[in-house]
Amino acid sequence: MAFEMIIKSSYHMKEDGFTGLVENDLTHTKNKRSIFHIRFIVSHGFAELELAGKYVTLSPDDIVMVSSALPLEVRNLADPVRVTVFSERLHAPTPLNLVVVGDNPMVHDLMNAGEHELRFIVYRHLKNQLTQRYFTLLAEIERQDLSDVFIDYQREMTVGLLMTELLRNHEERISITDSYFPGKNIRHANADTQSGMIFTYLVAHNADATLKQTASYFGYDQNYFSRLCRQLFKKSFSEQLTFIRIELAKRMLAFSNKRIEQIAAELGYKNDSSFFAAFKREVATTPNDYREQHGYRAAHDK
Repeated sequence: MAFEMIIKSSYHMKEDGFTGLVENDLTHTKNKRSIFHIRFIVSHGFAELELAGKYVTLSPDDIVMVSSALPLEVRNLADPVRVTVFSERLHAPTPLNLVVVGDNPMVHDLMNAGEHELRFIVYRHLKNQLTQRYFTLLAEIERQDLSDVFIDYQREMTVGLLMTELLRNHEERISITDSYFPGKNIRHANADTQSGMIFTYLVAHNADATLKQTASYFGYDQNYFSRLCRQLFKKSFSEQLTFIRIELAKRMLAFSNKRIEQIAAELGYKNDSSFFAAFKREVATTPNDYREQHGYRAAHDK
C-alpha cells in the first residue's frame, strides 16, 4: 500500500505499521508461490532515513528499496519534507519477477535475504519521468478496491514494471556507497553482491581498513583479494578506499554541520591538510567550497 506524509520534524514507522504483513517471511500460498515484501521510500526533498541504526541522507528524487519490515524513522533536514512510502506484497515467481531477477542478481539477493535481515539499495536523483509515472500509477491503483483480483494483479504487474525500470542502467543509478549489503560470504556471490558486501564493510571501517585486514575478513589471501578488488572496481584497493572516504566526506559536507576537522578525523585522516589535499585531488575543489555549493541549505536556497 502507498501513503504520503509531510514530515515537519520526524516520523517513526513501527514494524507493524507496514500494511500487508499478514504472511510470514517467504511463506507459501496454496499454489506454492512464495510471498515476499518490498518497500520503496521516495523522497521529495531533503531528509534523513534511519533503518535499524543505519543512516541514509536523501535528496529530492532519491529512492530507497528495502526488503526488511524493520522499523524506520524519517527526519527532515530543511523545511518540512514530503515522503512517499510504498509497501508491496508480491508473489514469486511471475514472468516479471523472473525478468527482474535475471537482470540484476543484486536485487535477487535483496529479495532472498528475508525480511528480518536488513539490506537496502539506494537510487540517487531519479528524475526519470517513467519511474515517476510508475509510482503515480501504483498510487492510483492502490486507491482502488484491492480485493478485486484484477486490480491486485495490475498492482503487482506495475511493481514489476517499476522494478525493471529501476534496473535499466542500474550501474549509473545505484549509489553502492549508500546501499547496505552486510555479510562476508562472497565466494559464490555474483559480482554486484560482492561489490555491495565489500563496499558495506569498507564504509563501516573506512577510518582504519587495510588490505590485509579486509582480505582476512572475507577469507581471502591478500594478493588474491587485491586482484579481486581491481576486477570488481576497476581500481586498486587503496584507490577504492579513498573513493569511499571522499564520497562519505561529500555526504557529510552536504548534509551535516560537522566541522571539517571532525570529518577528517572520522574518515581516518591523520591531519586536516592530508584530508584537504585528498579531497581537492579527487573533487577538484576544497571541502569548504564543496559545502558552500552543495550543502542542503544552499541547494534549498537556489
